[in-house]
Amino acid sequence: MTRHHLAKALAAAALLIVAQPAAAQQEAERDESGFLNSLEGRFSGNGTLRNADGGSRSLTCRFDGDQQGTRLSLDGRCSTAAIFSATIRIDLRHDPKSGRYAGTFRESTGTVATLSGERQGQRLTLAFNETAESVRPNPPATLTIARQPSGVALTLRGSQPGKGQNLDLSLKED
Repeated sequence: MTRHHLAKALAAAALLIVAQPAAAQQEAERDESGFLNSLEGRFSGNGTLRNADGGSRSLTCRFDGDQQGTRLSLDGRCSTAAIFSATIRIDLRHDPKSGRYAGTFRESTGTVATLSGERQGQRLTLAFNETAESVRPNPPATLTIARQPSGVALTLRGSQPGKGQNLDLSLKED
C-alpha cells in the first residue's frame, strides 16, 4: 500500500470514528421523537386519586398530547361525580445530550412541581418535586408516564407513606 493510499485509509477510519457518536445521537433523537410522538393525540379514561388520610376519589379524565420535536405537552381535565374538576398540564422536554427529561406539572387546584428523569423502554419515570408555588406542598413523589398498547398510564406515587397523594390513571386512545 502506498503512502497516499495509507493516508486515505487512515482519514476514512478517522471520519468513521468521529461520525459514529453523531450517528448514535441522531438515532437516539429519532427514538425519543418516536416515543414522544406516541403520546400525541387524545386519550381518555378513569382512575383513582388516593389521599394520605385514606380517602379516595374516582376520576374520569381526558388528556390531549401535543409533541413538537423534543417537547411534549399533556393537557388534561379530570373530574369526579361530586362535581370536582381540575385541569392538569404537563410540559416536558428531552435533552439529547444528557438523554434526560425535564419539565413542569401544574394543576388548577394549586399543585406546581418540577419534573426530571429518564425513559426506559416505554416508561418515563420522573422525579416530582413540588415548588414553593404549590398551595399545599407535599413530599417528593415519582410521576410515571407509560405508553401501553391501547393507551397511556399515568401514576403518581409519594415517597413518604401516609403523606401526599397517589394517582392512578388508565387512558385509552380516542
